[in-house]
Amino acid sequence: MTFVFSGVQVASFAAAAFCTLVLPVVLLIVLAVMKKIRLAPLALGFVSFFVSQMVLRIPLLQMLNAAGALNAIAANTVLYAVVVGGLSAGLFEETARLGGAAILKGQRSYKDMISFGLGHGLCEVMLIAGMTHVNNLLLMAALSDPGGPLGVLLAGADSATLELVAGQLAAATPAVVALGLLERVSAVLFHLFATSLVFTAVIRRKPLWYFAAVAAHTLFNSLAVLLAGFGLLAVELVLFALGLAMGAWVLASRRRWPA
Repeated sequence: MTFVFSGVQVASFAAAAFCTLVLPVVLLIVLAVMKKIRLAPLALGFVSFFVSQMVLRIPLLQMLNAAGALNAIAANTVLYAVVVGGLSAGLFEETARLGGAAILKGQRSYKDMISFGLGHGLCEVMLIAGMTHVNNLLLMAALSDPGGPLGVLLAGADSATLELVAGQLAAATPAVVALGLLERVSAVLFHLFATSLVFTAVIRRKPLWYFAAVAAHTLFNSLAVLLAGFGLLAVELVLFALGLAMGAWVLASRRRWPA
């Protein structure tokens, strides 16, 4: 069974892969050369996301799903989005940020905070969004030429599964892919905001800032489901507007940041 995808669809995924894998690296190199970021907090930000999500949270959720432990709330889309998609992400990621801020003794300046936030946010962009786009490109190539070298990716899949995957890829129009990129920008701005809250909690020794970050993370991650009735475009525009507001807050807080 062979499926045909338009050149525009393939190009959109390729462009998205470039924007989520190559551009973040270029951005960090430029910022490092300009001495706008510090490497130690940046690296620790990368580690904080990788450990909290890829090592701990995602495998744990996969285990709980496999065991049926989440079936009770899975039927309720909103509850599942808030508890699993929002609160669990907030607890794991903000706690990882808290640990990172605690480790960075003597490196909690505004530049250090920005470096850590970019490391955390761009790690998510590259590992989650970037690799997803690469995977989509590989699947499209395999579905277009099942007998080719990438056909092994489809081994064991029945025709119904192949049609489902092909349909999902075809539904991801260039406009949808572009909105996905806009969401990644919003997410990075949010990660800078959340990092500033957690670093403030450590610097001022006021845990309420940490809990504010968890609450903000829960809300931000849940909005896509809570506002789903308004359409994808409306959701992404709301998230982007919130991201811009959070980014502006982070910039404005620079004047109040301790030396």
